[in-house]
Amino acid sequence: METPAEIRNRWRYLRDLLLEQLGRFEEGTLQLHADGVDVSASAIAKLKRNIQDFDELIARSEAREEG
Repeated sequence: METPAEIRNRWRYLRDLLLEQLGRFEEGTLQLHADGVDVSASAIAKLKRNIQDFDELIARSEAREEG
C-alpha cells in the first residue's frame, strides 16, 4: 500500500499533467474529439475547480499530519 506521501506525489504528477493538457486545450494547441462529452470552457473550468478543491484537501491532510 502506498504511503500518504507517495499518494501526494502521484497526485501532484497527475495534476501537473492534467493542468498542462487543459492549458494546451484552452490555447488551441490540443484538440479534443468527443462523442457527447462536454469539453466546453465551463467543463474545463469545473475540472480546474475540482483540482483546486483536491489540492486544498491534501493541504489540510498534510497540516493534520504535521500538527
